[in-house]
Amino acid sequence: MFTLRSVWRPAAPVAQVWSVLADPRFTWPDWWPGLTASQTRPVVGPDGLAGPGAWARLQVRSPLGYSLRFRLDLRRTTAPSDGVPGRALLDVVGDLEGSAEVTVSEVRAGGAGAGVSTEVQLLWQVSPVPAWFRAAARIGPGPLAWAHARVMRAGERGLAERLRG
Repeated sequence: MFTLRSVWRPAAPVAQVWSVLADPRFTWPDWWPGLTASQTRPVVGPDGLAGPGAWARLQVRSPLGYSLRFRLDLRRTTAPSDGVPGRALLDVVGDLEGSAEVTVSEVRAGGAGAGVSTEVQLLWQVSPVPAWFRAAARIGPGPLAWAHARVMRAGERGLAERLRG
């Protein structure tokens, strides 16, 4: 099993970041290079954002030349409120199996005149399913971790552009 953690620090308020990430239409592929959605099932929660039961079938293109297909199912979500982080728990099924967690929190910067920023933590706890991918993970996990980091950096840049737009 891989445990992969990424931290993004978009220059936008927590509520704005959360609304992009929790869009019930699952618009991540609109701003995340290399990510496509073949099918989505939006479920709108009482707050107008994605609710439990929403899912998306995704394909991510790796910088190493392969693609992975998987489905993300939103199991539980709590919007950020009054300094309490927002959290989404997702099941992952397909070429990767396991879980993903997205946490969006407010971070207070230190120093005079410093403000509040946002931190997004993405935690994947997944196992590869295809035999070729399991073998590659055993033989050379370094390149796979590098590819994951590149894909995640592309997502961070895409989110920052979306938030500026």
